[in-house]
Amino acid sequence: MRIRKLHISSDDQWRRELSFIGADPVTWDRLSKRCRISIYSTGLLPVTAANILKQCMLSGGADAIVSRESVSCRTIETRALIVGTPKQIERGCESLSGQPFGLPELANELRAALKDSPYLPERIVTRGKVLDFSRRPLIMGILNLTSDSFSDGGKFLNTETAIAHARSMTTQGADIIDIGAESTRPGSLPVPPALQLERLLPVVERLKADCRAVISVDTASSEVADAVLSAGAEMINDVTALSDPAMPEVVANADVPVVLMHMQGKPETMQNNPLYSDVVEEIYSFFQKKITAAADSGISIERIIIDPGIGFGKRPEDNVQLISRLAEFKWLGCRVLLGHSRKSFIGMLTGIRNPSALEAGTHAVTALSSNHADIMRVHDVEGTVQVLKVSREFGQRI
Repeated sequence: MRIRKLHISSDDQWRRELSFIGADPVTWDRLSKRCRISIYSTGLLPVTAANILKQCMLSGGADAIVSRESVSCRTIETRALIVGTPKQIERGCESLSGQPFGLPELANELRAALKDSPYLPERIVTRGKVLDFSRRPLIMGILNLTSDSFSDGGKFLNTETAIAHARSMTTQGADIIDIGAESTRPGSLPVPPALQLERLLPVVERLKADCRAVISVDTASSEVADAVLSAGAEMINDVTALSDPAMPEVVANADVPVVLMHMQGKPETMQNNPLYSDVVEEIYSFFQKKITAAADSGISIERIIIDPGIGFGKRPEDNVQLISRLAEFKWLGCRVLLGHSRKSFIGMLTGIRNPSALEAGTHAVTALSSNHADIMRVHDVEGTVQVLKVSREFGQRI
């Protein structure tokens, strides 16, 4: 048999095949522009503009997919999906020159998107420590100083036990230790700042002296954040994305990285009836607004990390959709954290209800997401290190 169909899913695999037959490796750079399909989504456009956009893209060999009601003008506006190879879309952009309704400006945005990858900081320095994203996704080990967290509540309430666990995770390979004193599992209630600090301060103060990993504190309270940053914390993880009005100033003054997470509702009620028309679009728009507000408050965009909030006001299908399209969030210009460890949606997929028995499912998601997530927030650090070593070799992609 002379013909064999190849399954090539990465640039590296293409270049290996080219090398195998003795072809110039730059061939793929040229060829990819002619055969790789790109997809871009627009915001809402007037229906007349959308119809012009479609015709211009068709003239270049690409397409702009719009609402079925657009041709008959039974709708006044529509979003568009622009689909084609980079060369085809470039030709379509040429046809947009001179058109009305802001279409030349849209063409310029498209050209920029075709030309550039989103800028992402390779390193974030915080108080003498470095988050280096150049080698692999970073590992954030979870340390819950709580009595009611969904899988390890009560295990680390004792300060000595908590410190020992933090040091163990660091030895195993954690780049960040994320310490929380308030459970945010579905149905949980707020914990007063004073009680959070009673649990947090002894651990943070002890760890700051010799912990190689970055010390992060998981809190939505500006009062707590201010105190732990003064005590030696080096990062804030806020599941409410700076909803406390004083939090932006606290983070900006400390000049530390901050995680902004999306959550529909509050932990107490978030899983009652979560609903989205387009979960990726809605969360992307949410982060656009939050990043702009944070930057206006003096927080450097390079220090912002975004977390789509797996399991926080999401249905199982929402979680799967977000994880499978995680790479899209990179276009916001921020590093992306994935917090999927032992989440209930994995239990729903596997039929396993005990959260502590969900590590195999967690590791599967880690492997599938390893090319797109910049930080993995997990309970099992040692297992995650193994998964990332293997998935890096295979170049696994969702």
